Amino acid sequence: MRVKRPNFSYLSSRCGFPPRNSAGPLIIALMALAPLVAAQELPDGPGKDVVSRVCTTCHDLGGIVTKKMSADEWKATVERMITNGATFTSADEQAVEGYLARNFGGKQEPVPAAKTQPSSLSTAEARDLSGVWMQGAWYLGLRQGPRGNLPNNVPARGLIDNTKSPQLLFTPWGRDNTKKYTIYNDPILRCASPGPQAYNAPYAFEFLQTPGRITMLLEYFHEVRRIYMDGREHPKDPNPTAMGHSIGRWEGDTLVVDTVGFEDSPAHGGSNNPPLAYSDQRHLVERIRRVLDGNVLEIEAIDEDPKAFTQPLRSISYFKKDPRLEIIEHNCEGALDYNHPPVSNK
Repeated sequence: MRVKRPNFSYLSSRCGFPPRNSAGPLIIALMALAPLVAAQELPDGPGKDVVSRVCTTCHDLGGIVTKKMSADEWKATVERMITNGATFTSADEQAVEGYLARNFGGKQEPVPAAKTQPSSLSTAEARDLSGVWMQGAWYLGLRQGPRGNLPNNVPARGLIDNTKSPQLLFTPWGRDNTKKYTIYNDPILRCASPGPQAYNAPYAFEFLQTPGRITMLLEYFHEVRRIYMDGREHPKDPNPTAMGHSIGRWEGDTLVVDTVGFEDSPAHGGSNNPPLAYSDQRHLVERIRRVLDGNVLEIEAIDEDPKAFTQPLRSISYFKKDPRLEIIEHNCEGALDYNHPPVSNK
């Protein structure tokens, strides 16, 4: 029997994205357990009780204790939590920033260059992207299937200085526009398009390869992305959209996709990227290839937007080819009112 997607879940949406099938109860269960674990494992010291109370609502301890960041980076992270709807008093904010900087302070480790082993597929096989693909977070974070040989995603960092997260690379415009959005006016929950990187949320997608075009069918909001492969250039004055205008070409076994023509976009991100604002100056280049045994897809993204960031961003996402999955119904059903969250997903 075909499973119908549930409506948005209040808590799991608040913490990043609405659930796919059974992920919602799992996220809520993890969130309920997180404060108990946090109280046992966080180092003692001033601010521990505040961190246990407010930071583990949406995160398990792995999101805290495994990081080493400077005081400025922790401050930016706390500001992002507040933007995303976390409830802090001014005293809470100072206590959390101080506790994290004291106990988990340090320079952010540089993000290593991609070293994933290429597949042993022939060129013709490598260029066949058919099948249903799912973001690695579905397996690594939500644990909705076996991980297999999936590598960890590489989060967005500066291309020039890869010790810097996007929050430390905002221009004033990027910072101000990202801060406009909270859980109470989240554009995605009001059916705004998540843009070309909708694949970075834990929803399935597939490629349709036809002469002169590759079409991505994304389960997320039933988005459709067209990548033109017929040798055309970008239009000189493209009609700005959230999805942009994409052209592609093959370089050996790698599909290189160049996208421009974006509109000024509300803040959005994905499972391995925080919500970020983008402008009409955005230029996205993705390198897409099958790696390892051919059942893992790697997408390296270089995201350049001089209006929003002081340098380009680089991230790497991994996806699993999963024959158990098919694209299911996911219609956007309008704004989610956090003052009156849904009681049931039935």
